[in-house]
Amino acid sequence: MSKIVLDEKEVNELMDTFDFQKSIYLQELQKITGVINKLDEIQKTQKDITNKLDSYTAILNKFNFKNEQELTANYSSYLAFLSKKIDDLLKNENLKKLEKILDKTDYIVNLSVFKVAVIVAVITTG
Repeated sequence: MSKIVLDEKEVNELMDTFDFQKSIYLQELQKITGVINKLDEIQKTQKDITNKLDSYTAILNKFNFKNEQELTANYSSYLAFLSKKIDDLLKNENLKKLEKILDKTDYIVNLSVFKVAVIVAVITTG
């Protein structure tokens, strides 16, 4: 293998005329950098999901239902409590506050139904 020796003037001239935008190596490095950035984002998202899953699993473990009947009984009690609170709130004269509270309650009930479905799925598969 032979060596090419350039003096300073030749190196400077070569650097001045070299088109970095057309460099295949630089293009590949840019692609690799993009992929690495995407992988970093995916890893961050994965850590966030894992943390949320750990938190949710801890909450599920607190319930520790023995069977589906106990789960249904607890959920029924929760719905009765919500129903009582809604009835109490219906007596309120401020309708705007009532509408906001009912919207939030509807959200909570929908979320509770989802949670119960997840709990039942976990119990039946576990």
